[in-house]
Amino acid sequence: MRYDEIERSINTADLLYPSQEKFEKLKKRRANLDSYPNDYISNLELERVAEYIAPRSQYRIMNLFKQVCDDEEVIEFRLDILEDFMNVAQLSSVVKDVIDIMAQNDRHSLYKLTEPDSFEQLDVAIEAFEAYIRCVEIMHEFYGKHKDEIKSKGMIRLFAWFDERYGDKHYEKLKSEIAELKDSIKNRIRSVTVAINLDDRLVPYSAGIVSWSSDPYELKPSLLDKIIYHGAKFPENVVKTMKNRYEDNDVGESKLVSITDKELFDQLDFLTDGYIDAIDKALREYQKISPEDLFALEYQLEFYVGAVKLIDLCKSVGLDMCRPKILPKDDRRAHIEGIFDLVYFTECRLFNLRHKEQRDVVTNDIDFDDKARFYIITGANNGGKTTFLRAVGICQIMAQTGLYVPASVCELSLVDFIYTHFPKEEQTGINSSRFTTEIKEFKRISDTITDNSLLLMNESIQSTTPQECTDAATELVKIFCMIGVRGLFATHLLDVARRVDEMNEDSRIRSRLESLVASVDESTGERKYKIVKGAPTHTSRASEIFKEFGITEDIVKEKLKKR
Repeated sequence: MRYDEIERSINTADLLYPSQEKFEKLKKRRANLDSYPNDYISNLELERVAEYIAPRSQYRIMNLFKQVCDDEEVIEFRLDILEDFMNVAQLSSVVKDVIDIMAQNDRHSLYKLTEPDSFEQLDVAIEAFEAYIRCVEIMHEFYGKHKDEIKSKGMIRLFAWFDERYGDKHYEKLKSEIAELKDSIKNRIRSVTVAINLDDRLVPYSAGIVSWSSDPYELKPSLLDKIIYHGAKFPENVVKTMKNRYEDNDVGESKLVSITDKELFDQLDFLTDGYIDAIDKALREYQKISPEDLFALEYQLEFYVGAVKLIDLCKSVGLDMCRPKILPKDDRRAHIEGIFDLVYFTECRLFNLRHKEQRDVVTNDIDFDDKARFYIITGANNGGKTTFLRAVGICQIMAQTGLYVPASVCELSLVDFIYTHFPKEEQTGINSSRFTTEIKEFKRISDTITDNSLLLMNESIQSTTPQECTDAATELVKIFCMIGVRGLFATHLLDVARRVDEMNEDSRIRSRLESLVASVDESTGERKYKIVKGAPTHTSRASEIFKEFGITEDIVKEKLKKR
């Protein structure tokens, strides 16, 4: 199977899907979701999350995120494999090394293997087959030692796949043919005696092989040499090193090639024809047992190995990542403790490496259930509201991708899609055109959103007068709560939060609302980044913004004094 075809199908060694049927189902789902609003990708900064996990395969991890997988069997299949990599010593290093060697071997040696025309090419082919054989044996030996520790269906299936090759008649035939070929080359010929014909001017005009031997040729001084050199060391430079030249291969790379090697290989056709036939037979045997989706396994292993590294990194600084427990979809519930934002976590790590003052990652809790499925979050600027929204979205998408999540406890129902609305800073402010655009964006969301969806709104409805913003936002929230959506709405519209009880009195509401606040120290104004239940506090947004940009009464007074 060619490299560009690896995503079209899977075989028994696949580590992401328990069956071909599941693969096709999620492939179709991924295609259908392309017509949905995809703002969640940029708003949750999922590209950065994918890069943390597998930098070399970032776009493939993004494709997994975009599936928003709603199949519990697939999710548990992946989580079980992940835990094998976490719990079985050396599993990740052994399996990844083997697959990397096999993939590189296949890509650079066996995949492009043609009829050898030199002893060097013959040696490369033999080494490639030997590498494959050794990889199969390593996997067989490792599983024999650790099979009681390996629990996941996916990893058991992968090792079974290698064991099938280990016991396959074609593998045994390949192994014996390569061994025989190597012995034949080693024992049959180690030196060649060449006769050179000279003309009257001692210019060589022809040459031919006189004999060959299984022993290396050693120059021995004649009687005349002994008399001439009179016991001195016999000169070793009588036989010159053969000349080489650079040739371009099929991908335009220059390689040093021995001219004599190729010519000897051609001249010794009575030997090398047999070698070529042996290589051809070995290649046919290899093709009967070679893995079709080796290149897919490369990025799949990077997915798991990268996920384990991320878990270990978080734990090294005291932050938990846990296996999510999947609740029935129709429960529309979630209980998450110690949730944190992976994007902010990585930003903090970089900041802490570069500065003396240190930033901490603050964790929070969230519940979606019959008591409250939709939250209005208010509080001071830079109090952690956006970070909290992003943490909830990333947690949901990672759980549905089959990964550990950034939390200490996580139980959740799967969602059918994640909708986000995060207006950019330059899009806020009174602007009737922008307000119309926002309403159209929410119309598009409402066309497909269901009671099994998750909605994350960050400072939405900010483009008209304060009163109109409050009225429009209240009506919008009410509509989504009638649908039964799970959601969070971070806003400075305090009156929307104050209307929570009023909206809950409407019998049509299927998602009860509750008010959350980004807490601050009342005496100092210091942000605590804890999101807690409570009524909105009357904090002036204007004064916060002025303070952020250095415009306060005290600052102005100081400037006036200096004047």
